[in-house]
This record gives sequence, structure tokens and C-alpha cells, in this order.
Amino acid sequence: MIDHTKAYNKFLNQFLNKWLNCSEEFPANKPKFSFIEKYIWELKCERFLSFVKSNSEKDNLESELLFKKCKSFFKEELSYSNDQLQLIFSDDMIHATKDFIQKALQFDSKLGNEELFQALRNQWIVFGLQSLFGYPVQTTSSTLAYSLLYPYTDNFIDSRRISHHDKIEFSERFELRLKGEEVIAKSEAEEKIYQLVGMIEDDYDRNNYPKVHESLLDIHHAQTRSIALTKKTLMSDIECFEIAVTKGATSVIADGYLIAGELSYDQLHFLYEYGAYLQILDDLQDARDDLYEGVFTCFSKNLHSQYLDRMLCKTYHLGKEVLATVKKVYPNEIAFQGLIKRSFGLLFGSSVVTNPKDFSPEFIQQCERHSPFRFSFVDKHKAELSNFSLLFEKKLEEFKKEVFCSLKLNSNMD
Repeated sequence: MIDHTKAYNKFLNQFLNKWLNCSEEFPANKPKFSFIEKYIWELKCERFLSFVKSNSEKDNLESELLFKKCKSFFKEELSYSNDQLQLIFSDDMIHATKDFIQKALQFDSKLGNEELFQALRNQWIVFGLQSLFGYPVQTTSSTLAYSLLYPYTDNFIDSRRISHHDKIEFSERFELRLKGEEVIAKSEAEEKIYQLVGMIEDDYDRNNYPKVHESLLDIHHAQTRSIALTKKTLMSDIECFEIAVTKGATSVIADGYLIAGELSYDQLHFLYEYGAYLQILDDLQDARDDLYEGVFTCFSKNLHSQYLDRMLCKTYHLGKEVLATVKKVYPNEIAFQGLIKRSFGLLFGSSVVTNPKDFSPEFIQQCERHSPFRFSFVDKHKAELSNFSLLFEKKLEEFKKEVFCSLKLNSNMD
């Protein structure tokens, strides 16, 4: 049986060394786009955005047409392979997403769209890992429960309205519950958290699957340690980096255990680096929001004194190291490797366009030379780009109404 502590320490040291040795220079091999090339890309994008806008304004959205158009755009204009499209737009993925929303609302009808989307972000990682590991893409009781723990526990820990003392006390009670002990909840939200732990226990008996429950304690300890990021104590960049890495890694490792029950050493290594990198990406994208919220990650804590040009380049090169691990552990999963590689291409443009204040004017100009779009084009069409969120919210509201009607009907029949 794998010793988690020993394995995690080894993975952390390896990952930290990769980060420290990553170049801070802009990648030399990124392709440049001429004015004509940018113009062609922008024409393609405008046609697609026009379609999205027209559909976002309709009361009754045609889901099949929308998905067909999205798949066509990704395939014909963005050159995604059929295998990559299958990972993103498969019927199994869509059905499993709807099933997750339905089961989540059955558990707690008061969940808002923001909480549902936050939980879905983890569940989509679960779906991707299920496909990668060769399991059916589906929402199980345990993965539902774990994904729903995010809106309850993560928001509690990150909230500035809750005192550090109250956070620590809750963390201690939650740890006892994760160890299988009976705990008296102090609030309705806390009671929901303990119910979710019970759902995981129903799927995975503690005696038969000890590593599943150990993984939940691992992510809990990582989250508890991350409380230190909200305190105004002086921490080094490395300490902040290690906290983020451990939190991201243990989160995705728990996903893996809740899918498979047991993990090999290679799977554990892959999940560690994959989860760690996803967390680093989140921290980079959220740096300014974190700064305003008083969360001091290795990115947000530096915004007072410097631009994030070099740290963005470093993150890009770290991603290539993670891709090398994926290729080593899953050499035949070409589609999954391709999706990760594509995310690198989006990293510079999406970061600079979303958070231009975080980067120097010279760096922004350099990124634009390697972007298929002019950044002025993206700024001009930000409203249209937001229609994707509007479409998702509309579809979510439609589906929630269907779920509530079904729940009410079943209640009346009982």
C-alpha cells in the first residue's frame, strides 16, 4: 500500500524543483500571426459570436443546434480532432452534467447558480478522469458529494466575514467527521457538509477503502493550511507556492480515489502534478481578485511590487513539464495530451486580456504578436463573449425548473 506522506513529499520536491528551474523567458518557439492571419481568424470568430448572440436572446434555446454549431466551430475553425471533441462534447458528458445538476438540487434545492457552477467545475474534472481511466462518465453519489463539498467548505475557509478562530474550530470538527466520528453541527450548512461525508461513506466503506478516506483527510489538511494565505503574516513565495500545490494536488487525487477506489503509484503521480498545475493556473488567473480579497498567493502577493510577466512565462514552462509527465504515464492518450497542450496556447492571451493591469505594456504587445486575434478585437467583443455565460445560465435555469417540477410532482404522488 502506498505511503501517502512519503509519496507526496517526493512529488512536492520534484514539482518545486521543476518550478524553480523553469525559464522566466517568453517561449522562443511560439508562432506569430500576421495582420492578414489575424483578420481571417477574427472573421471566423465574428460569425460564431453572431450565432451565439442571436441564440442567447431567444426564450427557447435550441440545444441540439447550439451544440452542433459549437462542435463545428471547434472542428472546422479551431482544428480540434474528433477524439478531442468527443472528450468535450460527448453525449455521455452532457447527460452526466444534467444528472449532476438534478441530483445536486435534490440534495439542496437552495443551491444557487454560482454554487452549482463551482461544484460542476470539479465534477467536469471527474468526468475527464473517468474517461481517461476507462470508467463510465457518470455522476456517482460519492463524486456528487465531494464536488458539492466545494461550495460549502471552500467558501467558508476563504470568507473574510468569518473569523480565523471560527474557521479553525470548524476545521477541527470537520476533521473529526472525516475520521468517521459523530459530530454535532453548528449550522445548517455544516449539517449539509456532514451529510455529504455520509454519502461518500455509503459508497466506500472505511475498512475496505482506507485510502479513499485518507485522501479526504489529505485535502482537508491542505485546505486548513491554506487558511494561512488569508492572514497578514509574512510568507515567502515558495511557502505560498507549496500551499497552493498541495491543495490542488490533494483535491484531484481525491477525485481519482472516488472514481477508482484504489490508485497506482503512476496514477498518483499524474494526479498530483495535474491537480497542482490546475491550482497554479487558478491562482494566476485570480491574482487580482485574491489580492482584493486578502488571499496572498505567490501571484497576488507580488502585484504590489511587480508585473506578473515572468511568472506567467514560468507557469507556461511548468505546464510543459506537466505534459511530459502525462505523456510518460499515459503515452497512448493522444487526445487528452492534445487538450492540455492547447491550454498552453491559450494561457498568454487569456491571462493578458482578462487581467491587463497585471502585465507590463511591453509584455502585452509581445503576447499580441503571438495571438491569432488583436487584443482590441477581443476588447470590442467582450460583451458577445459574455453571451456564453448567459447561455449557460439560461440553460441552467431551464433545467432547474424542470427538476423542481419533477420533484414537486413526485412529492404530490407520495
